[in-house]
Amino acid sequence: MRILLVASAFPLMLCGIAQVQAAAPPHADVVLADFSYSPKTIRLNEGEKVTLRLINQGSGGHNFSAPEFFQKAQIDPASAPLIRKGKVEVRKGATVDLTLTPAAGQYKLKCTHFLHSGFGMKGRIVVE
Repeated sequence: MRILLVASAFPLMLCGIAQVQAAAPPHADVVLADFSYSPKTIRLNEGEKVTLRLINQGSGGHNFSAPEFFQKAQIDPASAPLIRKGKVEVRKGATVDLTLTPAAGQYKLKCTHFLHSGFGMKGRIVVE
């Protein structure tokens, strides 16, 4: 009888695991390359929790600087330490995940490393 109880409880445990995984927020990939962001315009839904996945494929370090966006968004406590003075540094070859709930608006985005935005590393974030 005990074996039957354990065996019948196992599918229920798997269902619980699947529900936890399904609850994770969707993610939006943003590729940082040499002097560009892709996509150049990041579109998010107002009030919908999302994980921004910043992927640096450039030959050096870059950052994701959007002070007004970060100031108005609700930042997940685990992601808050990654944001300093409105920007997130992403080392060469690194990926940084930021979980937040964005506020409506249009926000400027740029890399603040020397001359990077001048060479075209800028974009915008649109939250509707």
